Amino acid sequence: MKKGGILNPSICSLIAELGQGDELLIVDAAFALPPDAYVIDLSLVPGIPRFMDVLKAVAHELVIDSAIIAREMADDNPEIYREVTRLLDESSIDEITHHEFQEQAADAKGVIRTAEFSPYANIKLICGSAF
Repeated sequence: MKKGGILNPSICSLIAELGQGDELLIVDAAFALPPDAYVIDLSLVPGIPRFMDVLKAVAHELVIDSAIIAREMADDNPEIYREVTRLLDESSIDEITHHEFQEQAADAKGVIRTAEFSPYANIKLICGSAF
């Protein structure tokens, strides 16, 4: 048994399979999931787990080169926006429209769906290299 970190075996496996340049989405409960995506659905009840709880856990175990969020997050979900920019290097975060974000979702190697019920709580993480 693992001592700590992410315990979910599906997420552990997905993180282990990601390579440099691969993309991982962490999305809210309302996000339209890409039809052919590998989805790990963690939603239990509204708000459990929260988007930020999942992002923090993944960020602790994954080498992140950059991230992409919807531009609308800053205005429509300022609390999450502040938490995301505090957790990740702000200079490594690109902002695009939510429509563009949805169009690019199909490129992700995996999707982790949270039970977040606040707007635009979605992020695309682009993996980096540990060396």
